[in-house]
Amino acid sequence: MLQEELELKHCEQEALRLAKELEEARELPKRIAREKLDRDNTMPPLERVSEISRLKRHEQEMATRAATRNLLKTQTRSLLLLLTLIAAVAALIAWGLRLMNG
Repeated sequence: MLQEELELKHCEQEALRLAKELEEARELPKRIAREKLDRDNTMPPLERVSEISRLKRHEQEMATRAATRNLLKTQTRSLLLLLTLIAAVAALIAWGLRLMNG
């Protein structure tokens, strides 16, 4: 009888431990979300803030430089096409004048 009581007591303790672990596991997503929200809402140290703003400015400058470079390439291509078109029109006019005089 004593052995059975010890086993019963051990099973009850194990059941309580498992119930506690289950409750902790259920609270885990809420705790993780709360910690993430706290991290997001906490302002970083001032030197980190200045570093972040400097990096953002650098990225914006790089994007502006890339956009300027792309615009220059596009305008160069457009100018080349325009010159080709003007040369073709001049050739057609010269050909037409030669036919008329001809």
